[in-house]
Amino acid sequence: MKTIEDDKQVLRSKAFDWAARLKVEPKIVRVQRMTRKWGSCSTSGTVTLAQDLTEASPEFQDFVIAHELLHLRVPNHGKLFKALMTVYVPNWKHHEINKDQAKAQAT
Repeated sequence: MKTIEDDKQVLRSKAFDWAARLKVEPKIVRVQRMTRKWGSCSTSGTVTLAQDLTEASPEFQDFVIAHELLHLRVPNHGKLFKALMTVYVPNWKHHEINKDQAKAQAT
């Protein structure tokens, strides 16, 4: 039987696959309960993903993971960040618009 820990490990594994693709090296990737956000990235290199993300679509997971990992390269949401998001997750704007609705449905 699949557990939440199994789901968390799948999400962490997916994050490390994305990290290789984006050529970034997070120090830690953790999955935990987050009530207001889908993820975060600290300046020390820790990427935290919301546990609710395990229930989201694979495409939305990719959006959140790529978004947080790209902050290891670009710490803001400026033009370079948006250009990189477009390269790696071409439909990121769709997910950005719908992320609050997705969070409300997951909690």
